[in-house]
Amino acid sequence: MFKKMAQNIAESTCEVIGHNVLVTDENAVIIGCSVKKRIGTFHEPSLKVMRENKTFITQSDEAKKVGVYPGVTLPIHFFDKVIGSVSITGSPEEVERYGLLVQKQAEIMLREQAFLESNLVRERALRDLFENIASYDGSQGMGDLINLQARELGVTLSRCRMAVVLEMKGWKDESSENAYQIMVRELRSAFSHPRNVICPQRNRRVTVFVTPNRQGPNEEITQNVEETAKKFIEVLKNKGITADIAVGFPASDLNSLAMSLRSARDAMRLAGQLGLSGVFSARNLTGEALLDLLPVGKREEFAERTLAALTSRNDYEEMRDTFLGWCESPFASGEVAEKLAMHRNSLQYRLKKIRALTGKNPWNFKDAFELWAAFVLKNISSEGKTKVKVL
Repeated sequence: MFKKMAQNIAESTCEVIGHNVLVTDENAVIIGCSVKKRIGTFHEPSLKVMRENKTFITQSDEAKKVGVYPGVTLPIHFFDKVIGSVSITGSPEEVERYGLLVQKQAEIMLREQAFLESNLVRERALRDLFENIASYDGSQGMGDLINLQARELGVTLSRCRMAVVLEMKGWKDESSENAYQIMVRELRSAFSHPRNVICPQRNRRVTVFVTPNRQGPNEEITQNVEETAKKFIEVLKNKGITADIAVGFPASDLNSLAMSLRSARDAMRLAGQLGLSGVFSARNLTGEALLDLLPVGKREEFAERTLAALTSRNDYEEMRDTFLGWCESPFASGEVAEKLAMHRNSLQYRLKKIRALTGKNPWNFKDAFELWAAFVLKNISSEGKTKVKVL
């Protein structure tokens, strides 16, 4: 890490103070220098600096003897260990005042880089843990290894009761990376329980294992998580960022936590295929998830056969949306009509038209189910309707 940063340290500090700066490793070999031709050469004053762990000033006459430039050399510390040195060339009387500044700047840059690399290593380890959990099968007896992997990362899986998957869909003023970092920061604030496990992932996604603030029935935990997710979505909108959130099934052990994670991922995928956005829960997509398990050929064949008289019509989407909306409240026509912004008579007209064209009676449970399944399967089989976009 130090060797990779040495040139950056030398060049950035040189720009600030206006004097040439060099950095050596623990063997006094120059590994970074504002005068690049000196890289790889030996810097004798650095040996004494690192051996005695104190600042050393090289006057002009002494500099000529050892073949270096006059200046000041200081040790570089990293966690109480001397790992190299930094030297500023110039008149000692002039550059000595910069010595402590350059030394501290180099040490700060090293600590920041170490912190970033440590976070990246932890994020990679967390991603590996989440993938192992996603593929976990209780019958294979790998639970002990996964729990050990989690404990090494300071994660207590037994307290996690639900998986939540977030995906950034759009952003306004920021670059995608900045917007993503804003989303992650706001997410840590929204899901602030110290035992929540937040794992940034690729493709602008984040996965969370939620530990509830207090234990309670699964229904209450799910409602609390969904409510938190909705508030979080609003916070992001105010910052010009849109995101979708999928909430998995509740969990009580490692096996159900793995199912919760898989269900949240499936819900995110199905929501994209069905044109949904915002916050959606796996518990509200169980029927769609079951239909998704059918072989592609079979589901396309069923959808085409059932909807053959509708799919070629210009008003297909209106018919589909009307029927799916009606399915949500089949005994409340007035409520459905209001939600779809149409007159109740228009709703009845469209339902009767669907019956006439398909031969399926929307008021018969079995026929209505077949129609619902056909519409859903056609949506699932078609290309996803949601695309990432800049607002």
